[in-house]
Amino acid sequence: MTGTSSYQNEYKSKESQTTTLINDDNEPKYTIKDSVFRHIFLKPKYALQLYRVLHPEDTEVAEEDISYLTLVREITDGIRNDLGLYIRGRYLILIEAQSTWSVNILVRLFIYLAETWKNHIVRNGLDVFSSKAVDLPVPELYVVYTGSRKTRPEYLKLSEDIFHGRCEGVELRVRMLYNGEEKGDILDQYVAFTEEVDTYYKKYGRTKEGAERLIAHCVERGILAEYLLSRKEEVADMLDVIFDDSIHRSKSPEQLQREAYEAAVDEGRWTGVKEGALKKARETAIRLARMGMDDVMIAKALEADLSQVKRWIQAEKVR
Repeated sequence: MTGTSSYQNEYKSKESQTTTLINDDNEPKYTIKDSVFRHIFLKPKYALQLYRVLHPEDTEVAEEDISYLTLVREITDGIRNDLGLYIRGRYLILIEAQSTWSVNILVRLFIYLAETWKNHIVRNGLDVFSSKAVDLPVPELYVVYTGSRKTRPEYLKLSEDIFHGRCEGVELRVRMLYNGEEKGDILDQYVAFTEEVDTYYKKYGRTKEGAERLIAHCVERGILAEYLLSRKEEVADMLDVIFDDSIHRSKSPEQLQREAYEAAVDEGRWTGVKEGALKKARETAIRLARMGMDDVMIAKALEADLSQVKRWIQAEKVR
């Protein structure tokens, strides 16, 4: 207990000197592109429960200690499944990984962390050219994996999983979370919820009945019951978010690419454009996206429909 108290005193003294609050609102507003993961943990009540799963030793932390970080949005144009928290001198950055396993999530987290540190330095007027080491919040990086992959490493490392031992000068270690620490904790409930989502989507498809049955089933079994009961009036709105997550998890990059291409041909988005020209335009759009050009500029440059450009880029997972 002595160690915890000394840490909290140190934390409070530093907190009085600098501010790292990214969002003025204690509870950020939701958007239609937020995943269920974000919908839940953007509420301080549930974010606190998640933090206690990760740090059971910190018994005195409260909702008032939680601030939310604004993470860079250019990395994804689809449903957002990332979460940034600032709690007691720590930056916690979490991403929910869908069932398609990808070590590239390390790169996303590296970019998130660099951008978050940069914002902290600018907001607090820190001098990175001074001889004194700048005071940065301690980063903790997590991936909540909700898929069914059998091989489950405890950590992913940039040096090993991206560079395969060829680079030791830059390192990033990410802790993988597959379940909660105890049966029934908030993380355990969330993972159980994602499993039920997959089951009900396969049985009922993308229907209101499926969403209602899913929520009733989870409430009855104590899976995120309080959260789901508080959102009964929003079942229709939740429908797209819940089952879009499930649909996205079930499709491979090849499926998404094929669907985007076929949709462009079938819908005739461009009048009088032949299939060969369409294929060339798609390749050009993807190349420009990888160079950093935003979707609107790409659509203007190609004189293409913006929604079509977005589908091409999403299918290739460029951002």
